[in-house]
This record gives sequence, structure tokens and C-alpha cells, in this order.
Amino acid sequence: MREVVTGRANRGAWVAALLTAAVIVLALAAPALASSSAAPESASSAAPEPVPTTLTAALSAASVAFGGEVTVTGALVPAAEGEEVVITLSGAEMGRAVTDASGAFELAFTPRRSGDVAAVLAADPGVVSPAQKLAVKPKASVSHGALVPFLKSTFVVRIAPSAYDGVVVLKIVHRKVVVGTYKARARDGRAVFRVPLRGVDGFTLTFVLPADGGLSGRSLQTKVAVRAKTLSVGAKGPYVKGMLTGLQRLRFRIPGMGSTFTTRVKDSVMAFQKAYRLKRTYVFNTECWRKLDGAKLIKARRATPATHIEVDKTRQILMIVKGGKPWGIIAVSTGATGNTPEGTFRIQQKHPYTSSGFGGTLVRTMGFKGDFAIHGWSSVPPYPASHGCVREPIWACYWTYDNSWVGETVYVYR
Repeated sequence: MREVVTGRANRGAWVAALLTAAVIVLALAAPALASSSAAPESASSAAPEPVPTTLTAALSAASVAFGGEVTVTGALVPAAEGEEVVITLSGAEMGRAVTDASGAFELAFTPRRSGDVAAVLAADPGVVSPAQKLAVKPKASVSHGALVPFLKSTFVVRIAPSAYDGVVVLKIVHRKVVVGTYKARARDGRAVFRVPLRGVDGFTLTFVLPADGGLSGRSLQTKVAVRAKTLSVGAKGPYVKGMLTGLQRLRFRIPGMGSTFTTRVKDSVMAFQKAYRLKRTYVFNTECWRKLDGAKLIKARRATPATHIEVDKTRQILMIVKGGKPWGIIAVSTGATGNTPEGTFRIQQKHPYTSSGFGGTLVRTMGFKGDFAIHGWSSVPPYPASHGCVREPIWACYWTYDNSWVGETVYVYR
């Protein structure tokens, strides 16, 4: 009987232990079960976040010439049909558009000034698109008159609006070098330039219009070609005047500024051809134009005294030099046998006219050594042809005579 009682008592203790363990496990699991059962209730009760209303705007072009049209396109997000959108330029209304079913809108307008373009929702002015920069530039075109080398040509820039009154800057490039910069104020829709094109072949002209009156600045470029024209004795017209203008810039003595290629003009052409070692033809051709185009003033051999005369027997030219630079250049003809003396001399006497031992009259004679003199003569060929004197064209000898004095230094060299 005792053993039976003891076994039952042991089984009761074991059951009690199992129950105790089960209670502990349930106690530990209770919080997790509570949170998992509460989570769905919390998620189902949270309100959805509202989608903000926005506008976009884009321009068909970031810049436009005055009078041109610009189109603004954009969209309302979230999409809503029938919403009115106001397009503004720097705060001023340019027009209105209505959204379609997808929220898209479009408006074309003609701006008259530069500024920031934006789209504004009419029903809620607080809804504004990011601003888009728009540049409105003057409308401009260029025309020109006749193009003659070394003479002034007229270039007209026509500008809209006519109220534009900025100072237009013109830059001229020739053979990759800037050869001139000029300015002209626009008035009544035009800026007029009278500028010389000193050379032949291509020129690039760039006109810069600065910002003015609410308009952005702009530039426009035009290219022109100035053609060369062959000239000889008897030719007439503006090309002759252009040639003489170019020769005078390089200090060649000319008989006067005219438009006829006279026998006197050919002496100036010969002086140029001699000085720059071109073919001595008396004909001014394309080669001459291009040399005249880029030529620099020839250099004097001597710098002192400040004013003196130089006779170059190799090139057959005479120069009056002032301040170390040629002041005037003419063609001459020295001794046929090379007998014109070389060295440093002084003018010993001056006579309006003298007679020659070889016959004929010497005009405006200036003796510099014994019987050797500088004087005018009717024939001055491209080569040495005198008996030893320095022959000058008669029309040019007066200039040399009037600008020289007894005692002036004369250099003669090869």
C-alpha cells in the first residue's frame, strides 16, 4: 500500500511542474502575440500622404529675335482637366492656357523684352513653375554699298525695334588680323558705318549690339570679298582713287588724289614697284594690290640727321626721310654705267633751271658733288639711264626741291 501511494505522489509532482512551465512560456509569448495582433489594426487606421500640386514649364527656345514667337509647354501634376494656367514674363501676364485631360498645356506668345517666364495656376497662385530665362534680342540685318579697296564703304545695320539706341561696335578682320574697330549709335532703327577696307580678298565684319531697353545683346557677322582690278594708264574710276589712297598711306608721292590713271600716276606706281621689288611694268595688277594690302612702310637706311635725303641705287628710288622714317618716296633713274657717286654728301647749290652739257634743260637742280646733281628730267625709265645724275620725274622734282635746302645731307648707296 505504501509503494502505491508513493508512485501517485510522484506523478502529481511531475504534472505540477509541466503546468508551471507552460504558464511561464505563455507569459513570455504574450507581448509578441499582442503586438502582432495590434499591427494590422494600426496599419489599417493610418491616413495616406497627400500628393503636392506642381506645374512645369519649358520654352521652345531660350532666345528669340524681336518679333519672334515663343511657345511655352508644361503640365499640371496631379493631372486635372480644365485648369487655367497663366503665363508670365518677369511678372507680367503674357496669356492663359487650359490643361487637357493629361494635365498638359501650351501657349505661344510674342515677347518684347527679355525676362523670366513662369506658369502660374490661376486657381492657386501659390502653385508656380520654376522660372525659365528668355533672351529677346534685337532683330538685325546688314547691307552694304560698293566695295573698293582702300576707300570707305557704307555698311548699314537695320534694327528692330526702331527704338533701340545702343552703341553698335564693328570689328573688321582681314587675313586673321583685326584691322579696325568702329562704333556707331543706332538711331531710328539704323546704325550706319563708313569704314575703309584696306586691301583685297576676304574681310569678316562682326557687329556687336549691346543689351539695351530690356533687350539682350547680340552679334551678327557678315563676310565680304573685295576684288582686285588691273589698272594701267588711261584707266578711270574709284579703283584708281583707291590705289592712290593706298600708295599715299605708304608715303609714295602722288600727283594728286583723282580717279584717272595718268602718265604721272604711273610714276607713283613705278616707285611702289621698285620699292617693294615687284616687276617694273607700270601696270597695277593683282600682285600689286596684294602687296599694297599687307605692305609695311619701307625702312630708311639712316636715322640721322633727323631730316635728310636717301638715294637707293639698287631700287632706283629717292626718299626724303624725317624722324628716321620715309616722309616721301619717288622713282628715280641714276647713272647708266653705275657712275653715280656713293657716299655721304651735302646739297651744295640749288638752281631752278640749269643747262646740261649733254643738251636740254635740267629742272630744279640740286648739286651734291661736282657736276652730279638731283634734278627733274622728261624721261625717267625703270632702270639706270642717266649720265650720272639722279633723274626725277619733272612733276615730282618740284616737291623735292621745295622740301630741301643747301647743306642738307644726301646719302647715296646700293
